[in-house]
Amino acid sequence: MKEKDILYFNTEKEEKNPIFFRRFPELNFNGLKILDFGCGHGALSIDLALKGAAEVTGIDLNCDLVDFANENLKTNYAGLMDCIVFKCMDLKDLADDYFDIIISKASFEHVIDLDILLAVMKNKLKMGGKIVSGFGPLYNSPWGDHNRLRHQLPWTHVIYGEKYFIEKLNRNRSEKISNLHDLGLNGYSLNKYQHIFNTVEELVVVDFRTNVSHKFAMRFFNLFTYIPFLKEFFTYNIYCVLCRRPKKTGV
Repeated sequence: MKEKDILYFNTEKEEKNPIFFRRFPELNFNGLKILDFGCGHGALSIDLALKGAAEVTGIDLNCDLVDFANENLKTNYAGLMDCIVFKCMDLKDLADDYFDIIISKASFEHVIDLDILLAVMKNKLKMGGKIVSGFGPLYNSPWGDHNRLRHQLPWTHVIYGEKYFIEKLNRNRSEKISNLHDLGLNGYSLNKYQHIFNTVEELVVVDFRTNVSHKFAMRFFNLFTYIPFLKEFFTYNIYCVLCRRPKKTGV
């Protein structure tokens, strides 16, 4: 295992995962079947098992990361091997109506067709199952490009526009890019996320929070979200829970 991967795993497990779990204090994982979507190095899956999950499936399309997760599990967490499995596979290839919870940490801002993904996720849940997600920064926030457009000042990627920065990046790239999607970003607005979460059939939003943080700067940001035309640009992150419920039928 490479040192950089070990360092990343330890940072996630020791620093970032505790923050994520504190933001969903009502969740109980004991005895549940859980899918860790976009599991990466596997830190979240390990913690879910340690919190009592009966079965944790971690999936990712990056096979190198899955290889690390499996090796780390075998070497350092052998006692959890009976309840954790890491796979390099697509979500659609998993069984339907199987999981109690699907957790997605820091990934939805990278999903190009989020509405399609959520529809597939919904099918993998048992009725009453939940999708739990926390992600950011949102694209229209000060540094919402995740530093991939290489702009120097906050909001300049919004002010100058995607095309300007793509052309600037291409001057020094042998492999040219044409849009944000090529950089792994969907560029969604806050309004688009809200629309998607509220329109996927059989999914109901039971928790939706923005600018979730203990930092003073985030409280300052929240002041501007009360001004309608500024809300889009001062909303940094989203933490939400979506529940699968039966489709209502007419009487």
